[in-house]
Amino acid sequence: MKTKSALIADIDELIGAVGDKFDNDEDGDAERDFIVERCPKRLEQVIRSTPTLSVHLLAVIAEGPVSVVGLAARSGQLKGTVSKHVQRLVDAGLVARTPIPGNRKEIELGPTADGELVVDAHRRLHEEMALGMHDFLRRYSIAELQVLAKMLRDLQAATKVGVRIVVGDDVVGDEAGE
Repeated sequence: MKTKSALIADIDELIGAVGDKFDNDEDGDAERDFIVERCPKRLEQVIRSTPTLSVHLLAVIAEGPVSVVGLAARSGQLKGTVSKHVQRLVDAGLVARTPIPGNRKEIELGPTADGELVVDAHRRLHEEMALGMHDFLRRYSIAELQVLAKMLRDLQAATKVGVRIVVGDDVVGDEAGE
């Protein structure tokens, strides 16, 4: 039986390997391919050249009219970053800017008809990804899934202090349980 430290080392290595495996798509960009296949051929180049963050911002814009400032707040991105991506989306014909009556400074952002097509394909991509994850995780028991969920919640709540991941009041270097 492995020690706690050995299991932790294995988990750390596996997390890195899994991240590398799914970040490194040697067969091309499967997610973009998925979206391209579900949109008119005329949008292929736009989809392939649009940054992922822009597509995610487009999805937020499609939730309802929003200003650049509102989009930055909704997405958790900096206003300057959002402005650059919005300009790309406008240039690509996926987003339209509309003046707000009675407000000379603010403009509303909304998806164009082509933008709606991309948003719909992007939504279907995320649904398909969620189904795949569901199918993958079904092989585990409820107890195993509870442990995994707890670990992932703890990891999400963690902060980084220097190069170390720290959760709450954890004592650094606690080797209890070995």
